[in-house]
Amino acid sequence: MELHIHELSVSQQFQGQGAGRKLLLTALEHADKRELHSLTLTTFRDLPWNEPFYRRFGFETLSPAEISPRLTTVLNNEINHGLPGERRCAMRLKLR
Repeated sequence: MELHIHELSVSQQFQGQGAGRKLLLTALEHADKRELHSLTLTTFRDLPWNEPFYRRFGFETLSPAEISPRLTTVLNNEINHGLPGERRCAMRLKLR
């Protein structure tokens, strides 16, 4: 079982103060307490505060072959709502 982070967003006036880190650590704690297998998310691969931010916490960018049907649906829904698919990626942090 996985916990999916639908969105993690910090208002510009509070960026750089650790709020995003605290939010992510809270999600990790929640998933760990529930003995979930992993944490997943989708994000922009080309913005320095997105994919690299999550990589620092141990998230891995998934190759197309590694993306589950559930994450494929999430990515397709994002594209259908106007996000540029070529700039998006799916990531996973294995907890167990």
